Amino acid sequence: MEEERIQRDMDERLERAQVEIRARLEKVELRWQEDEQARRREWEALEGRYMTAQEEHRHFNDGILRKMTVMTDEYIQIMREGAAALQREIAEQRAQIRANTEAVLKVLDRLPPQAG
Repeated sequence: MEEERIQRDMDERLERAQVEIRARLEKVELRWQEDEQARRREWEALEGRYMTAQEEHRHFNDGILRKMTVMTDEYIQIMREGAAALQREIAEQRAQIRANTEAVLKVLDRLPPQAG
């Protein structure tokens, strides 16, 4: 029963983490799209004309590179936060195991000697 509860808790935490990660990545992508539209409007305002096909293609490629950079940065941040959370959880579990071991050893020291 305890193992099932632990597995259920872990599954729920993973599900919440996946939802949070998806939401963060969607926000980053939305910000990127807004930035790209702003860049395009700014370029057209400076040039005073619409982009040619070649300029549009170059702008598109540049936008893809920017998107890859932004998304990679966010992925790295997510991984770092996940690693830090995992390290905290491992430290807490080790502390709990240490406390449980000490408690068991104290109980064993209090047992009367076995008749032999």
